[in-house]
Amino acid sequence: MAVVKPFSALRYSPDKAGDLNKVMAPPYDVISSEFQEELYRRSPYNVIRLILGKTNPDDSPGHDRYSRASECLDKWRKEGVLARDPAPAIYYYTQGYTSKDGVAKTRRGFIALLKLEEFGKGSIHPHERTLSGPKADRLNLLKATEANLCCIFSLYPESKGVPPEKRITAMLEAAASSNPIIAVKGDDEVTNKLWMIDDAEVIEKTASAMRDKTLFIADGHHRYETALNYRDLRLKSTPKPTSEAGWQAGEAGWLAGTEPFNYVMMYFASMDDEGLEIFPTHRVVHGLNGFTAKAFLERLGSYFDMEEFAFAAMDEAAVRLRFMKKLGEGTKGSTRLGLFVRDRDAYYVLTLKGGKTMDRIFDPAMADVYKTLDVSVLHSLILGDVLGVSREAQERQENLLYVKDANEALDAGRKDKNQLVFLMNPTKVEDVKRVSEAGLLMPQKSTYFYPKLLSGLVINSFRD
Repeated sequence: MAVVKPFSALRYSPDKAGDLNKVMAPPYDVISSEFQEELYRRSPYNVIRLILGKTNPDDSPGHDRYSRASECLDKWRKEGVLARDPAPAIYYYTQGYTSKDGVAKTRRGFIALLKLEEFGKGSIHPHERTLSGPKADRLNLLKATEANLCCIFSLYPESKGVPPEKRITAMLEAAASSNPIIAVKGDDEVTNKLWMIDDAEVIEKTASAMRDKTLFIADGHHRYETALNYRDLRLKSTPKPTSEAGWQAGEAGWLAGTEPFNYVMMYFASMDDEGLEIFPTHRVVHGLNGFTAKAFLERLGSYFDMEEFAFAAMDEAAVRLRFMKKLGEGTKGSTRLGLFVRDRDAYYVLTLKGGKTMDRIFDPAMADVYKTLDVSVLHSLILGDVLGVSREAQERQENLLYVKDANEALDAGRKDKNQLVFLMNPTKVEDVKRVSEAGLLMPQKSTYFYPKLLSGLVINSFRD
């Protein structure tokens, strides 16, 4: 059961913080070191100082970017830069943007607290693998600040029907006043608007409607697992936790606890929302010892039907357009990848051959939806089996670069020591749902949900 409840958020006060457009930031994991510097310059109150502070050469445990984030958070609260809302609320959140094909879209959702549950033992499901490094980093920050500084992004299915019945969104839309409490534009040109809804009846109806929902983590797997780890640490150090019975019995799932660390701040959006988009993340491969293009292409021919798009220097741009159009055409029911091999004047569209091609790589009993995902085929069959890059090496990104833009990825294929480029098609929302329900995990960066949530709109502090 998904237990959703309101909270009194910490929010920036424009009187103290100034222009709110200057204090927001993208999610911490998409911020480059160069952009981090820009955000530092933009405002002395930019949330970057909390979510991704700078490291110093003389840092030591207890005197590092985590302790500085905690000190900064306390200082801003004392100065009134951040102030807690007077009443518990849920926060209706819309993001307006223009899609790649020029269509104006808006994604709608809401921010509230969710009671933590172990993955696979309740109503919350992951879809991507996590790494120990980012989890250790976020745990250090959570322990220091005792606050959820950014929202985890989750998706929930709508009631059945054609079209799907969007009861929660419609109710929150009706309850929202004409003027949002925050309206800012991010660096991605997305317009972010936030409304505070503290009407007790609307809150209860929202929580009631969410109780039977299954939730799928879209973004924030590391932070969700970090919240679970933090909860466990706090339970061990809390003399008489409200979930003590579950703790003493050693159960995997805790009984309902009322302490703030039993909950995490989350953004909830409908799987059927018209403004929800998933972009692909492309792969650039480098540093493969003993790699030869001829042997690689010959072996690929055993598994894929290969359509070649040869080009000369004068017509490469036109051929690239035809190649990319073909890559995205008629993908339903087939597994298709794009390929560029350095020093070959051609692009390739790879279509996985039918039959039981992937049963040699995966257990035949594994869900078909996983065996035919382009990211699964790439990482397990091509990278793992054909090229011999182990899963551990893939997770450490020893031979991989991840690039969002297709043209940038293809251009990178001729630079440095890069050898191969794989273009991906977007993962479908329904595939994320099916993989998650089957208890399986996709490779890293299988999905890029858009728009990204803006950091700095609300903070959930456990203190006070």
